Amino acid sequence: MLKRQKILLLSFLLLFLLKADFCFSFSADVKPICNRKYFSQVRSLISEAEQSIYVVLYLARYYQKYTDSSSNRLIKELISAAQRGVDVRVILEQSDWNEKNTEENKATAKILSEGGVKVWLDDFKKTSHNKLIIIDGRYVVIGSTNWSYYALDKNNESSVLIDSPELSDVFKKYFEKVKTKSEQFNPQ
Repeated sequence: MLKRQKILLLSFLLLFLLKADFCFSFSADVKPICNRKYFSQVRSLISEAEQSIYVVLYLARYYQKYTDSSSNRLIKELISAAQRGVDVRVILEQSDWNEKNTEENKATAKILSEGGVKVWLDDFKKTSHNKLIIIDGRYVVIGSTNWSYYALDKNNESSVLIDSPELSDVFKKYFEKVKTKSEQFNPQ
């Protein structure tokens, strides 16, 4: 009977370990990039990227009337990176409950796609409220900043730049997981 209880206990323990989410701890350099510091830091990271840029955004606006707006400049930097051979992949939010955001993200997706950036729209059933950038398997930018006029030029926004290859790998796997449930954007 004791042997049976041990087997049962070990089985439950094994099941728990297989299902549990584990916390990870990595050494990293972390730099706050709040408010207007976000734009200059992210623009610099994108322009200096050599291998890859992965982005997940809830909101990315391209303003036809304001071609030199901060969000337009970041979008143009992504296109420039793709054109110089960097693997640039972007996932944008789409939903059936916020049609305006979906349509504006699709307009941005079209511009990015026509510029050589690989673009996906997330699953309709999930809201991707992310503001995540992963660069060169080393840098992670994460926080509250959308790519819009108000977020980049007016709002109080809090983000961090993290220099950690290990954390970058964790978020790249997360990006790939979100991408598998997203649809590749077709500009036609």
